[in-house]
Amino acid sequence: MGNKKSTFRLILTVSVLAICGVVAFVIVQSWMKGRISEPELFDLSAIQSNIHDNQRRALKPIADEPYHYDFFTLLDQPIADRDIPEIDLGQNPALKARQRHALDRLSGKFAIQVASLQSANDAQTLVRQLNVQGYHAVIVNDSVNGATWYRVRIDGGIRREQAETLQATIEKKTGLKGFVVSL
Repeated sequence: MGNKKSTFRLILTVSVLAICGVVAFVIVQSWMKGRISEPELFDLSAIQSNIHDNQRRALKPIADEPYHYDFFTLLDQPIADRDIPEIDLGQNPALKARQRHALDRLSGKFAIQVASLQSANDAQTLVRQLNVQGYHAVIVNDSVNGATWYRVRIDGGIRREQAETLQATIEKKTGLKGFVVSL
């Protein structure tokens, strides 16, 4: 009899577990029925067409809208390389006067000459780059054997030691191997 009783309990336990499993399956299926949707189908050609339309609109210049300059945006932009015409000092008296006062703008007794160039464009570009980096750079024109040289100089201070220290700093930061000149 003990054997029949344990077999009956085993069958009863398995049956109860099977019924619980079926009930749980039915409940989960009915709960998930509204939550799981069919896979969504996309129209690839419509998506590609929409992308191409957006790209065309983005690349189309907006001529009707005025430019809105933002101070900080302009600071982040690099200085545009422009073709600057060669300067002939003989034809422009204002440039001659400006040249005379270039040395006056150097406040110290010494300066660091970082370049001597035959192209005014190259000299002006270098001065802009140095000014952006915080150096007080000027162009000093000089005529040597009938050729005009544009010397780029940076204010070096009132003591030679200051100028030599600044020259070493400029060389380290910019790679320009200048030398100290007295004014």
